[in-house]
Amino acid sequence: MEAQNKSHSTSHSTLRVSDSMGPVSTVCQNCKKNFTIEPEDFSFYEKMKVPPPTFCFDCRLKRKLAFINERTLFKRKCDKCSKDIISMYSLESPYKVFCVNCYNDREDCTKYGTDFSFSRTFFEQFFELFEKVPKSQFRQRNNNEGCEYSNHSFYSRNIYLSYTVIGSEDIYYSKQVHGNDGGNRICIDCLNIIACERGYELINSSKSYNSRFLVNSSQCVDSTFLFNCTNCTDCFMSSNLRNKSYVFRNQQLSREQYLGQMASLSFDSYLTQEELKKEFLKLCKNTLCIFANIKNSYNCTGDSIENSKNTFYSFGLVDAENSKYIFFDNNILRDSYDLAWTGKNQSCYELTDAGSGNNHLMFSIFINAAYDSKYCISSDNSNNMFGCVGLVNKSYCILNKQYTKEEYESLIPRIIKHMNDLPYINKQGISYRYGEFFPTELSPFAYNESLAYEEFPMKQSDVLDHGYKWRDFIEKTYLVTIESNNLPDRLSDVSDDVLTEVIACPNKGQVETKCSSAYRITPNELRFCRLMKIPLPRFCPNCRYCERKKWRNPYKLWRRKCMKPNCPNEFETSYAPDRPEIVYCEKCYQQEVY
Repeated sequence: MEAQNKSHSTSHSTLRVSDSMGPVSTVCQNCKKNFTIEPEDFSFYEKMKVPPPTFCFDCRLKRKLAFINERTLFKRKCDKCSKDIISMYSLESPYKVFCVNCYNDREDCTKYGTDFSFSRTFFEQFFELFEKVPKSQFRQRNNNEGCEYSNHSFYSRNIYLSYTVIGSEDIYYSKQVHGNDGGNRICIDCLNIIACERGYELINSSKSYNSRFLVNSSQCVDSTFLFNCTNCTDCFMSSNLRNKSYVFRNQQLSREQYLGQMASLSFDSYLTQEELKKEFLKLCKNTLCIFANIKNSYNCTGDSIENSKNTFYSFGLVDAENSKYIFFDNNILRDSYDLAWTGKNQSCYELTDAGSGNNHLMFSIFINAAYDSKYCISSDNSNNMFGCVGLVNKSYCILNKQYTKEEYESLIPRIIKHMNDLPYINKQGISYRYGEFFPTELSPFAYNESLAYEEFPMKQSDVLDHGYKWRDFIEKTYLVTIESNNLPDRLSDVSDDVLTEVIACPNKGQVETKCSSAYRITPNELRFCRLMKIPLPRFCPNCRYCERKKWRNPYKLWRRKCMKPNCPNEFETSYAPDRPEIVYCEKCYQQEVY
């Protein structure tokens, strides 16, 4: 690991809490753009006893997401039992990687403990320790059988090539499948769903059953191609419906009329499905949109927020209070800032991919049920730790070395002072004192393997210029037996022989989508298609995922005015000003829809 060990003088100024009597504009260390720190932000930092951030929100989020690899998987062997496994760590990674079972049975990691050196930067010492401690093949916990091809899955069963799945069963080719309100069952090709069953191509959907192609819709049953709809049954190709049944292309029909119209459509035909997708896209672009999907919430800004209050600039939350800059937390969250992909936590700051039960935890990754700890990775059910990796059921440890309570409390202030006096400084001149998250270039994953690449894509040259790692993926070669356009158009013409075919993806290994170039139809997938009466997919799972992502707004807010004539209301929205949609404030939207 390379770093420049310089004195405490750096090119950026340090803001102090006492300096703030109102909003303060400062310059991001990373992107060099101005960002604002509000008075309530300073109050939070003072409560947590941390300095204000030197990175803007986007750069802080990018930095955290660079430490999460969800969907880039590799074949390798377990370094303990030698079993063939699939892992989020490549063969080139310099770590010992254990299968989930061996990792759970690993030895006490205090054996890797080391004394803290005041002659070297903290981050240099921490990442030397990090490289020694064994890693788990996946981020998994408490799963049942059938999760061998699923990363970031918890309390689930039969999960295949799906990621961030909680409390669900029989999920395939999906992501962000949350287990609130009973979990999800029998869903394929979905993105960000809660409590859905028998769903296909559901995006931002909750509590829906036996439905296909729903976007920003909830509590819908036996419905297809709906946008911004709630509590609908037997509806087709419509938008902004509330509590409706038998609506066909936004026209109310009788039950008999509706069933007759539906019977005239060949839903098991791929050509018909593609024409309906084009119609749906046109419908969505021309429909009225509410500025944000915020339900049962008070005083919140962001998008996809439910049952929350006093939570700002956040995305993908359920039951959050007094928090800010949160990115996908689907459980109870209180009094926290700058979290990404976390669970039930309180009074936490700068966490990524952290589980539940954490309290006063900061600058950490892969942590569960920890208290009053900082700069830790994969250390569960522990408290009062600083710079530890892989510890379980421990207290008062620094760099994995055990201390007494008195020794620990005496040493921590000295280490924090040392981090400020001798910060880690990367090649770009960015300094990392106490209060900064881990430097991106020290992530165990290449930038293009991580979630940061999905949310903040950069060219390879730009990635390398920023000092991050890039991995050229090995081109996969398959003995293709059929082109996807030669598959039968109608599902009724498909025999079980399709299970033996290796199907060429039309994108032919496209780098942008991480196209796998070829794919198979699995027995469970074929059974699902027959159950839902849908045609076989013509693209590989990765390319299908990239198409679903296009429906999702960016995790960014713009200040805009309601587009209804003569309405003076303004709001923060994830619809950029140059988007084609008609965006209304909540009051005007409700007047039109209800």
